[in-house]
Amino acid sequence: METVNKILSWLGECFKVEEDKALHENKLFWVVVLVPLFFITWISWRLSEELITKGLYNPHVSAESLASFVNYYAFPIALLTVPLTLAVMINRFHSSKQKAKTNRLIEQNNTANNFYTHYKYFREHCESIIEKQSIEIDIDIFYNFIFPEANVSRFSTHLNPKFIELLEKELEKLNQRYQKYSELPYEDPYKGKMYRASTPFKGELKAFSHKFEFYGLVKGIYINKDKKECHLTQYNEELKKTYDSIVRILSNQGVSSKEEAIDFIKKLSINMKS
Repeated sequence: METVNKILSWLGECFKVEEDKALHENKLFWVVVLVPLFFITWISWRLSEELITKGLYNPHVSAESLASFVNYYAFPIALLTVPLTLAVMINRFHSSKQKAKTNRLIEQNNTANNFYTHYKYFREHCESIIEKQSIEIDIDIFYNFIFPEANVSRFSTHLNPKFIELLEKELEKLNQRYQKYSELPYEDPYKGKMYRASTPFKGELKAFSHKFEFYGLVKGIYINKDKKECHLTQYNEELKKTYDSIVRILSNQGVSSKEEAIDFIKKLSINMKS
């Protein structure tokens, strides 16, 4: 069985057109040329032997000998077109495969260039947002998250289909933490009364601090304990800043299928409890 497999493997190599090699380095090219030529040579030799045996072989150059040559060797002469035809056919196959590979390489190169150009543009966009807003972005992590199908071999600008679902979960965690915080009573050091963090408070309240982390995007949510404004108002302001930063990132022209996510975030901002 091993011998059979080796023979089949060898035959497969012989009958394969390899576009990475020059035409004359392909085994199949020499097979289609030499095998027919060998067969033609064998037929010609047998015909010559028969003609010599019958005394009909005339090696002299004359009209009669040429006519006899054409008459007796017509079939081998006709067969000479076979290796030529097969060689041209293999050449066509070889050229076609080379062209197809060239097209694939060009396409892969364009895909890689598009990926790096898109990444560079997205990085510059995020860096401008970082400079203007109090937000941190690990651009590599965030880019890979929102563009899971973008890479050097396959490029896509479609937004992660799970973006809304995952963002909603993270915001829910943040809201639950704030809800626990807002339910804690605090004592007014000036009047000796008890207040909740969600009510207007003239005294000093404990600060609320939370680091909102979302796949490379980090936004500090901080409510200053020294301010006298309502803590919920401050919390909503911090949330709006977070929403605004995410919307600005998604508003990049290099993000496809982003409308649903942007509308979702804007609705969150509008529907905030006051």
